[in-house]
Amino acid sequence: MLKEKSKVFIIHVMKFINKLLNDANEIIFMDFEGTQLTQEIIAIGAIKIELDNKKRIKKTHKPFKIFIRAEGVVGPVVEHLTGINDLFLFQHGDKFVDAIKKFKNYCGTNLNQTVFMTYGNFDMRLLHQTSIINHLDDDDFIHLIYKKNIDFSNIVAKFCRSSRNEMLSLFDALKKFEITPTGDAHDPQSDAINLSLLYNAFLTEKRILKEEYLKVLLNNPHLPAPIYKIMKKIVTDGVATTDDLSTFIDEEIR
Repeated sequence: MLKEKSKVFIIHVMKFINKLLNDANEIIFMDFEGTQLTQEIIAIGAIKIELDNKKRIKKTHKPFKIFIRAEGVVGPVVEHLTGINDLFLFQHGDKFVDAIKKFKNYCGTNLNQTVFMTYGNFDMRLLHQTSIINHLDDDDFIHLIYKKNIDFSNIVAKFCRSSRNEMLSLFDALKKFEITPTGDAHDPQSDAINLSLLYNAFLTEKRILKEEYLKVLLNNPHLPAPIYKIMKKIVTDGVATTDDLSTFIDEEIR
């Protein structure tokens, strides 16, 4: 019976992913780093993957990374986190318009069945601000990214959350799925690769996903007390009956 219930849960997850990705057969996992105050992109990291018919990773392409010269300064906090400073960008950074062209070439010309996946909404805010500063807010490729962007943190949050019922950072989500992060923290290419690893684990690590989802359900502050108690009894004892539910309801209405 438990095996059957587990299969039903996984089918539900797969339907959820399929509906979200629709007809996509390719994902560009992306991460941006930005300046501290002006919120301009100073680095783009990405990795392109091809999907099989079950939306699992079939082929991984060579990753992409480019640095970008910003109009504003990097800022001490960002410099400390990323190791990127103004002198480095002056020497090694591209203009934003040229960086976007190179990123577009990496992504390919046929993007009808491609989605752009990020973790959190900060990347799209950076892209919006940088495109305005550089007078590219009407660029077709940038608008395509907006239109076809999926924030994977929202998907993870549906099934996995912190003990305080808060959304997980990418690093904490990787820990939940027992993934050792690759590369350096706050390196956009590494974070893009790590996001692809998280996506893969989300689809393949069924035991972890189910366990984490159960925690989310039991940690729901809006769950009625009788429902919470019946779920906890199922988890603890492995079984619960309608009589148990009736007892829990009686406890609440006395």
